[in-house]
Amino acid sequence: MDAEQRSHLRPGILLDRDGTIIVDHGHVGSIDRVEFIDGAPEAIARFNRADIPVAVLTNQSGVARGLYGIDDVARVHQYIKEHLVGYGARIDLFLYCPYHPAGTVEAFARTSEDRKPRPGMANAAAGLLNLDLTASWVVGDRPEDIGLAKAVGASAAYLGMGGYQDPAVWSFPSLAAAAPFIMERVAALVPPTIFPPSRRAAARSSSRSGRT
Repeated sequence: MDAEQRSHLRPGILLDRDGTIIVDHGHVGSIDRVEFIDGAPEAIARFNRADIPVAVLTNQSGVARGLYGIDDVARVHQYIKEHLVGYGARIDLFLYCPYHPAGTVEAFARTSEDRKPRPGMANAAAGLLNLDLTASWVVGDRPEDIGLAKAVGASAAYLGMGGYQDPAVWSFPSLAAAAPFIMERVAALVPPTIFPPSRRAAARSSSRSGRT
């Protein structure tokens, strides 16, 4: 990719799903098991207001294990979309990997470049949303999310009370806590041609309003 092509790319936020946006109840394959984490919808809305693309990248081995089907995944994602509307928030792209080598459903029982920490889903999101992955953030609560960030050269934010034992990884208790920091970093590091002053102001205003 030459410099001119790269100049048209933009930073994005690549979110895990379970444990980041919704509570990880273990293989969430139906809407009755969806429970939103406090502050997550509002955090996504802040990214939206700053015009930063938001994608969800989620491993869904429950499909390969026969716990639910791909239609169930679609229903859960539609439910999440509808819930976020009430907060003025949206997900620009949902991607998921239904494969697992230990799966019991033959069609999905294999390895895949899309399964985190492999880079397939992030690369797909970059192509579909015109992202510069090296200026983007991967946010999640599992080592696979941190591995994905390292695989594609993105910054990593780990969500969890115990923190992540790696000086290259920023740790926060929740997406709500991480969002102001990420937005300030994006506003500070991205060239004005990609992140113009009006969007920088929106990001910094949202960051300030999110501090406690």
